[in-house]
Amino acid sequence: MSQESLNVGLLLIPLVIGGLIAAINANQVNDATEGAEARLRGWQQRASVRTGFFSRYVLNPLLWTIVKFCAWTDGFAHRGLKNGARVAATLYLIGLWLLLLYAAVMVVIAVVLLVVVIYIAAKVLSSSTGSTEVTHSRSRPAQDDEDDVREHVGLRGKKVYGGTNWFNEELKGRVDDDGNLYKGTNWFNEEKIGRIDDEGNIYKGTSWASEVKVGRIDKDGTLYKGSNWFTEEKTGRIDEDGTIHKGTNWFNEEKKGRTGD
Repeated sequence: MSQESLNVGLLLIPLVIGGLIAAINANQVNDATEGAEARLRGWQQRASVRTGFFSRYVLNPLLWTIVKFCAWTDGFAHRGLKNGARVAATLYLIGLWLLLLYAAVMVVIAVVLLVVVIYIAAKVLSSSTGSTEVTHSRSRPAQDDEDDVREHVGLRGKKVYGGTNWFNEELKGRVDDDGNLYKGTNWFNEEKIGRIDDEGNIYKGTSWASEVKVGRIDKDGTLYKGSNWFTEEKTGRIDEDGTIHKGTNWFNEEKKGRTGD
């Protein structure tokens, strides 16, 4: 027998049982069926007043549905048909409810497993991030130096100010006529941190012997970071008015300062 035939047979069993009860219409069978119905009504009434999770959300909904169907069949004149329909419907409802409970249990198990997997993955990633942060912390000073150099880039012969407006801006440094970059608020505390060559390449370092390329500024004022054309990425721009913007495009850029006298 194939699986499909077995499934069809199982689905027909409640209908066959109900049909036999209706066809036989025996008083003993009807008395037993109606007695079971009375006990089921009492069971449903007790379950409806209980506050436990199983009684309220698992047992009572099934019993309430069966009782409502039994109440609907009270109008059947044929006693055997009434009881047969009740038995068949009860068996079908119990089967359907068991399937729903099985599906709910599977969903709960799947959610629990998903939460466990996410928790384990988060733990693994956090531990990996922790080790990565240690590695980064060792190389961070060099990265900070490169960012510091690029933030002091301005136009030749001009001072560089940081801030979003005239009220909160402060002097950060300057670029001399030869392209040398200095940070500091005046001639007494300033120090050279890099330079911009005639092609716009930005270097960090206090002398030709120690300098390293960290970015460039093109003829349109666009600022890039990176040691060569393959690794560089846009970080901002200096517009025609000398305003310094930070961002990769016109939509996310923000004013960071200006270059001027």
